[in-house]
Amino acid sequence: MSDSITPVSIDAFGQSDVGLVRGNNEDSFLMADLTTGATASDVFALNHTIGDKGGLLLVADGMGGAEAGEVASRMAAHEVARALIDQLSNQRSVDQRPFVKALKHSVQEANHMVFDESQQNSHLKGMGTTLTAAAVHGRFIFFAQLGDSRAYLARNGFITQMTQDQSLVAQLVASGSLSPQEAKTHPQRNVILQALGVQRQVDAVVSFAELKSGDQVVLCSDGLSGKVDEEEIKEFLDRRLEPKAICQHLIDLARERGGEDNITVIVAGFDGEGLSWPDPGEAPVYNRFKEERRRRFWPWGRRQ
Repeated sequence: MSDSITPVSIDAFGQSDVGLVRGNNEDSFLMADLTTGATASDVFALNHTIGDKGGLLLVADGMGGAEAGEVASRMAAHEVARALIDQLSNQRSVDQRPFVKALKHSVQEANHMVFDESQQNSHLKGMGTTLTAAAVHGRFIFFAQLGDSRAYLARNGFITQMTQDQSLVAQLVASGSLSPQEAKTHPQRNVILQALGVQRQVDAVVSFAELKSGDQVVLCSDGLSGKVDEEEIKEFLDRRLEPKAICQHLIDLARERGGEDNITVIVAGFDGEGLSWPDPGEAPVYNRFKEERRRRFWPWGRRQ
């Protein structure tokens, strides 16, 4: 991966809807300019050239009952952004691997904060949240994943899920014990295997892709992905509507199909001189980011 920073523009919109059944919204989302430190976490549009420190998009789906889930998702979103901005602000320039290291460290910092808060406040005990973050650095986009909120990347009429659900049903589907169709109605489909704030340590899985001109990214909570499949999401993206219109269409469709859960969506399009055009028929590919292994030395004894 090249570490060169090149001009990339983003046109994004985020929106969250309580749905038709829940009394409160436990979802949160956030967009951040990592260069200026500006963040926003309400219905919000973002349209600018990404600075040299990068940009961040994030969706979190809280859990824990009462208002605990709402607290967890909001805390997680803001702490990931704050910690990442702080780390990058102390560095004049940053290459790809240090950028990913800072992203993972920020997730861990947010995990500690939410976990400690749940331990200190009895009415928040057991709270946690999913976390799906997309961080742009130069020509590359990195996805950090905890839980079952999702990120999709669309290109050339193809769409690829860029995160892997950390859930019981996803594990059963991967093992061949359950079909994707059966997973949609499985009684334990809401059981996730990892969440932010539930344990002292978490291990966010990071995937990545090189962005190409015209790429579109969707981040969403399972209030959307549980009602609208990826091919239907692609159909809306193929219309090349404004991100705000796509968000609204997707939320409306999830509500039409029951809207039992909170529904949160971020839609972003990418362009700019720093991005090359995709080859004809080129589809996005899921790539897991591999940590750089430390050099190991065979144990030996000093000769006497």
